[in-house]
Amino acid sequence: MLTRPNNSPSGYVSTHRLARPILRALTLSLASTLLISALILSGCAGVTSAKVNSVAAAADTSTSSPSAVLSASPAAVDFGNVPVGATTNQSLTITNSGTAAATISQVSASGAGFTIGGVTLPMTLNPGASATFTASFTPSAAGDVTGGVSFTSQQLRQTFGVGWHGTGKAVAPLISVQPVNQSILAGQTATFSLTANGTPPLSYQWNKNGAAISGATASIYTTPAEVTSDNGAQFTAVVSDSAGSMVSSIATLTVTTSPVAPFITTQPANQTTFAGLTATFSVVANGTSPLSYQWRKNGISISGATSSNYITPVETTSDNGALFSVIVSNSAGNVTSNSATLTVNPDPVAPTITGQPASQTITAGQTATFSVSASGTAPLSYQWQKSGTAISGATSASYTTPAETTSDTGALFSVVVSNSAGTATSNSAVLTVSPAPVAPTITSQPVGQTITAGQTATFSVRASGTAPLSYQWAKNGSAISGATSASYTTPAENTSDNGAQFSVVVRNSAGSVTSNAATLTVNAATPGALTPNVTSLGFGSVIVSNSSVLGVSFTNSGSVNLTVSSVTISGAGFSASGISNGQIISPGQVVTLNVTFAPAATGSAIGNVTIVSNASNSPVAVSLSGNGALAHSASVSWTASTSTVIGYNVYRGTVSGGPYVLVNSSLVAGTSYVDSAVVSGQTYYYVATAVASGNTESTYSNQVSAAIPTP
Repeated sequence: MLTRPNNSPSGYVSTHRLARPILRALTLSLASTLLISALILSGCAGVTSAKVNSVAAAADTSTSSPSAVLSASPAAVDFGNVPVGATTNQSLTITNSGTAAATISQVSASGAGFTIGGVTLPMTLNPGASATFTASFTPSAAGDVTGGVSFTSQQLRQTFGVGWHGTGKAVAPLISVQPVNQSILAGQTATFSLTANGTPPLSYQWNKNGAAISGATASIYTTPAEVTSDNGAQFTAVVSDSAGSMVSSIATLTVTTSPVAPFITTQPANQTTFAGLTATFSVVANGTSPLSYQWRKNGISISGATSSNYITPVETTSDNGALFSVIVSNSAGNVTSNSATLTVNPDPVAPTITGQPASQTITAGQTATFSVSASGTAPLSYQWQKSGTAISGATSASYTTPAETTSDTGALFSVVVSNSAGTATSNSAVLTVSPAPVAPTITSQPVGQTITAGQTATFSVRASGTAPLSYQWAKNGSAISGATSASYTTPAENTSDNGAQFSVVVRNSAGSVTSNAATLTVNAATPGALTPNVTSLGFGSVIVSNSSVLGVSFTNSGSVNLTVSSVTISGAGFSASGISNGQIISPGQVVTLNVTFAPAATGSAIGNVTIVSNASNSPVAVSLSGNGALAHSASVSWTASTSTVIGYNVYRGTVSGGPYVLVNSSLVAGTSYVDSAVVSGQTYYYVATAVASGNTESTYSNQVSAAIPTP
C-alpha cells in the first residue's frame, strides 16, 4: 500500500506572474483495487461455466436416431423449348442433408425423350455430400412432355423423386447449300440440288419460272432433255415442314446449241493447315457440261486430282507456301484458276473469338442475324445455341433465326467455335422481340422560357412510342442544325430573339408527331447587388504571432455576370484572399472572401475590406476587428509518492471540486508538469494521482488553483 506523509511538503503550482501554492501529498491504495479486479474475474468465470453446462445438458436430452434426407437442386427441372431432334442437358444435384449415409441403387426416368445419367450406380452419399446427375431431353415430336426421375435407396422410407417438363419445338427449314447455275447443250439434261435442315419430315417442291414442276418433290431435280427455248429459265425450290417454309435462291439454266467455254465463278482460296493434316481446295466453274478438272501443285499436274475439289495428302511443313491451281476444260476450251497458297503450320492454335455476337432487337415477324469472328487454326467449326441448346443446322459463322414472335424475347444466343486444338464459347447475345411499332405520342409538351439577355434557355419534350425515337427541334418553323435530342439548349440569347417559337418533331418507324410551340421571352440584362452574408467580422482575442481566419460570403443576387474591379483591405494584421481583381461572379453564384487576422503586437485592431464591382450596390464594405493577446501557461509540481509507482497523471477542472479532465497524454515520469492549453482570464483547479504497475491509480491529491491573467 502507498501511504501519504503527514507533514512533508508535496509540491507547487506556478503561473505567469503568480506565487506557487503548496500541493499536499498523494495517497494510493493498491490492495483495494486488486481485490475488486479479482472479484470481477471470478464472476466472469462463473457465467462461462454455467453456459457450457447448459449446452451439454441440451445435448444429453437428444434421443433422435440418424437418418438420411435427400434433396434436389433444382427442385424441378424445366428444359423449356427444345427443337425436335436436338438434345439439351441440365445438371441435377442430389444432396444428403441427413445424419446417415444413403446408398442410391437405382435411378428411373419416365416421359418420352427424357434420360438421366452421369453417375455410376450404386453410389453412396455420406451426410453433407452431393452428387450431380446429367438430365437430358431429346424430343421426337412437337408438343409438351412431362415426366420425372426417381431415386431408390434402402435407407429412405420412400422413393425420392423429381419432376421434369419440356416442350418439343418444330424448327422451320433452313437451306444450308443453295442450288447453283447450270449450263448445258440443247438435248442434254440439267440437275439442280440443295441441302436443308429442319424438323422432319421435310417436303420439297421445285419451280420453273415460278410455276411448280409436277413430281419434282425431292431435294434433287433433273430436268428433261432441254431445248434452246429454255435458255435463261430460273429454277427454285420451296422446302417446308410443320414449322414453316423457305424458298431457295434462284439457279439459272443456260441452254446453247454450241458449247460455252468454261469460266470460273469462285476461285480456289488460300488454305492453312497443320503438319499431319490435309487441306482442301475447291473451285466453282460454269460452262457447257461436262466440265473436266486438273489440279496442279507449283505448276505440275497432280495425278488423279480431276474433280472440282482436291484434298491434299497429309502435309508436312516442307509444303508451306506451295501454290495450287486448277485447269477447267470442256469441248469449247479451258480456263486456269488463280493460284491458292497453302500454309502449313507446325502446331495448331485453339480458336479465339475476336468479334462477339451482338444483341439484336427486331419486330415480331422479322428474323435476326447473329455473327461471330474468330481466329485460330483452320478449319474452324461453329455450333450456335439458343438459351444453351444447340440449334440444328446452325453451323456457320453467322446464324439467321426463323421469323420470331414476342415469346422469344430474352432468348440468349451463343456459339461454340472449335478446331483440332480446342474450343471457345462466345458471350451470349440477347434477342429482344418487340411488338408492332407504335407511332410517337408527346406526353409532356415543351414549355415557354423566360431568360435575361446573355443567358441560354433549355426546352425539353417527353414522348412515348416504339424505340428508337428521333427528334428535330425547330425555331420559328426552321430546323435547328444538330438539335436532335429530347432537350435543346439555345446559344446565349439577345433581346432580338424575344418571342421566338420553339417546337420539336418526334419520329419513329411508325410515324411522327409535332409538339406545341413554346415561346422564348428574353428580357434586357440589368446588374444586381453583390450581397455579403455579414457586414462585420470580429476575431476576438488572438495570440500574438498566431493567426485566425474567418470567411464572408458574397452572393450575386442579379441576373447578369458581375465583374470585380478591386479588393482592398485596411487595418494592422488583416489580409484577405479568395476573391481577386477581374473575377467574374455569375448570377446566383456565391463566392467566399477569407480574411486572416495575424496580430504582431498586443492590443485592439480595426479595419475594413472593400469590394468594388459593377454591382448595383458597389462598393461593398465589411468592417473588421480583433485583439492581440499574450500566451499563458500553468506549471504544477508535487512531491514524489513514497510507494513504488510508474508515473503520475495531472487532472484539471474549471470548477473547484471538479469534475476534472486528464491533461497529460502519457504518464508523467517526473514530479512536475507544464499546462500550455490555458485561456486568459480563466481560473483552473488541478489535482494529481500516482499510477502503479498494472495501471492501478491512486485517489486524487488535494486541489490547487491557478488564475490566468487577462492580456
